Amino acid sequence: MNPCRVLLLADESADWIVAGLRQLDRLALAIDEYAVDNNETAPIVVCIFWRPDLDESQRWIPGNPRLTKVAFTQDIDTQPYDLVLTTRLFPYRKGVRSLFSEGRASARPISSDDALPKSGDVQKHVPPSEKESWENYRRAAESLPPSAQGAWEYITAGEQIDRIEKKFLRASGKSQDGFVSRYLNRPISRAITRLLLRFPATPDAWTWLIFPIPVIGSLVLSHGTYSSFVWGLVLFQIFSILDGCDGEIARAKFMESERGRKLDDLFDVLSNILLVLGLGFGLRQAHPRFGWLYLVEGIVAGVLVAINEWYLATRKPAPAGEATADSLGGALYPRHRDLVERSGLLRFGEKFASLLIQLTKRDVAVLFFVFLAAIGLPSLILHLLFVVTAASLGLALKARLL
Repeated sequence: MNPCRVLLLADESADWIVAGLRQLDRLALAIDEYAVDNNETAPIVVCIFWRPDLDESQRWIPGNPRLTKVAFTQDIDTQPYDLVLTTRLFPYRKGVRSLFSEGRASARPISSDDALPKSGDVQKHVPPSEKESWENYRRAAESLPPSAQGAWEYITAGEQIDRIEKKFLRASGKSQDGFVSRYLNRPISRAITRLLLRFPATPDAWTWLIFPIPVIGSLVLSHGTYSSFVWGLVLFQIFSILDGCDGEIARAKFMESERGRKLDDLFDVLSNILLVLGLGFGLRQAHPRFGWLYLVEGIVAGVLVAINEWYLATRKPAPAGEATADSLGGALYPRHRDLVERSGLLRFGEKFASLLIQLTKRDVAVLFFVFLAAIGLPSLILHLLFVVTAASLGLALKARLL
């Protein structure tokens, strides 16, 4: 089987930076992602056809190390292309699949017939010049109608970039987001991510950069005063908001990785442990007589959090076909889905299970904890965390025995 062939028409827009990537890099990475998802056995051949009047110093070839399923060339031939694109086209994530299905009609090769003179006296076919070929291909590429699914759009002027970035980041959330994340945390984190994308920020670097926030928050909680409980929980809420930026950066720059996911999960678990420990030490300070009970509760809750997350991280996934369909609309991470299905929680109905899951999501819980601290009930936060963690571990053990 012949490898897929893509013609990329490049002009000055190849250097336009949109959502943290130059346009030519984004198109190359999007094609590479399509090749990986489509299980292409051979690299997709990507021919970069620069506008002829551009100086050689303005021409370049993408060198991102993540590009493993594309082979670049600048040799133009008359063989047919599966797809013709221009660097003025902005593909949304997974949009190249739609381009391959809807854009093949524009991939007609340029032949000498395209340059046939109108005069009937001339019998000889004249091959089109490089400039004519580029313009013919450009018109063909831009004749592609707008995507019905919003999978891509053209950037005709630099003034459109701000709007496209905002639209792109609005689609960068996850189905697992709770309602606090969707309506409060994400709008803030996206605004921050837009600023970060103007710099060479990476998801892992951002994850490391913000981790001191829950450490400081835990130390603030341990002082045991009303203001320390409030401001300590505010710091955890800030961490919850900023924690969304690393995933948004990764999805904008095609930088998702298993290593990054594990690092993010690890720091989320550590922040949960720091929260219960900070509350335990803080309540011990606030209640000198029986404070040791709160301290023991905080330490036990921290141990339960660690055991629960260790179990979820090391549990073998259910055999293919054994788990039921995701009836909760993608509200659960894969490591939690099988747990819920096996625990018997769905016996109470999908609506009840969905509501319970939404109310116990981390983004909802942290904001609720800020409210409880503000009304002077920090001890209730620790009790709730202890009960929910213990119940979650109990469900996990029950699911394992089934």
